[in-house]
Amino acid sequence: MRYFLQRLLQLLIVVFAVTFTVSLALGAIPNAEERILAAKGSGAINEVEKNKLLDSLNLRDPTLVQYGHFVQDLVTLDWGTTFNGNQPISTSISDGLKISIRLMIYGQLIALLLAIPIALMAAYRNGGIFDRASTTVSFGFISMPNYVLATVLGLLFTVRWQWFPAISEDIGFFASPWEHFKNFFLPTIVLALPLAATYMRLLRADLINTLQSDFITTARAKGVGTGRILFGHALRPSLFSLVTAAAVNVGALVGGSVVVETAFNLNGLGRRTVLGIFASEFRLVQVTVVILALVYVTINFIVDILYGFLDPRVRAGRLG
Repeated sequence: MRYFLQRLLQLLIVVFAVTFTVSLALGAIPNAEERILAAKGSGAINEVEKNKLLDSLNLRDPTLVQYGHFVQDLVTLDWGTTFNGNQPISTSISDGLKISIRLMIYGQLIALLLAIPIALMAAYRNGGIFDRASTTVSFGFISMPNYVLATVLGLLFTVRWQWFPAISEDIGFFASPWEHFKNFFLPTIVLALPLAATYMRLLRADLINTLQSDFITTARAKGVGTGRILFGHALRPSLFSLVTAAAVNVGALVGGSVVVETAFNLNGLGRRTVLGIFASEFRLVQVTVVILALVYVTINFIVDILYGFLDPRVRAGRLG
């Protein structure tokens, strides 16, 4: 419980720092009021509506008052509407977040399902043909930008073989499982392959070190089978780097998959945020940044707790 409370206190400090900084960011933008009115279309609204719009953003209030209003709006989900189209910001973010979270979950699952068995085989046969081949392929995927991989897969699977649609649509799984699979397969693969290559390299290196440990030598001397040594003895203490990398990539997958979302016409949260920046939709960008930060720090909080589960020595050391 003490270890949990320490991690929770750190999380709350980070959340306060992020929300306070973001609440003041709008006022730090040069000519913020003019840009907001231009995005809204100042010629289409009268002076009273202009003042009401600017007052709703609390730009003219003191710093602490701005922060208080910002937190209140976040908690009550009173985020206002977009300037273009007058769509509720909560609806826009919710629609984008659904797509990005799907991509994140699918990408992480595929990456882990590929990386873990490949890393186990490569580490067990360290220096063998499979190890050298998988290492070379992983370097290729790590060094390949997402837009190049998206272009290559698109040319093969959509233009040449016509297996998948060139433009993906947000079709729900329960509405049509097959169409959902077809529309999310290529974006997921583009996200998953570089991640799988990174995860495989990290886990392979940790597994090689673990397999040289004394307790592994003892297990082999006792006649323990290869499968039990790999999965029962070596895998768990080798997961630290993999868990850390997976947690760090959560924020990148949810908000940073702009290239993939743009390449396949998926209007996820990352793409909506970039479009919002160019359209001067500052409140949408503010709320999006806070949501991404909350997702990021929450995942890392869970990983911190998971460290203590994977190895009690980590928990005891941090408490000390």
